[in-house]
Amino acid sequence: MDFTINFAVIDLLVVFGATVAANLLGALWYSPFFLGTPWRAASNKPAASGMMTNPAGTFVSAFVLQFIAGMLLAALLGPSAGGMTGARLGALIGFGFVFTALGVTNLFERRPIAVILINSGYHITALCVMGIIIGQWN
Repeated sequence: MDFTINFAVIDLLVVFGATVAANLLGALWYSPFFLGTPWRAASNKPAASGMMTNPAGTFVSAFVLQFIAGMLLAALLGPSAGGMTGARLGALIGFGFVFTALGVTNLFERRPIAVILINSGYHITALCVMGIIIGQWN
């Protein structure tokens, strides 16, 4: 099996931009204008603001984790992948690893299917968006 990951070809500025895009997507995805209300209902989360004990730490940590995912995506794509290849790889990783892992974990935690689909859907879409950006501009 020939499998190569080349971390030397990663353009950190492009990965940073893709990470910003993924986080902006998350803000929209979980907003009341899109899937925030059904996600809160399925998760039994109150609509009251100020629920997070450390929002700054949570958002910074989430950004760092998303950045790590973007770096791996960039390393797997290489320097001349193209946007569509990036979208396909993002979808493959999203469905093949993220959806299945979240699905297993959430099933054992007895969470509703709506939570699994909304959370997984965000990650699949974010990886596709990141893949497009990284593949196109890396």
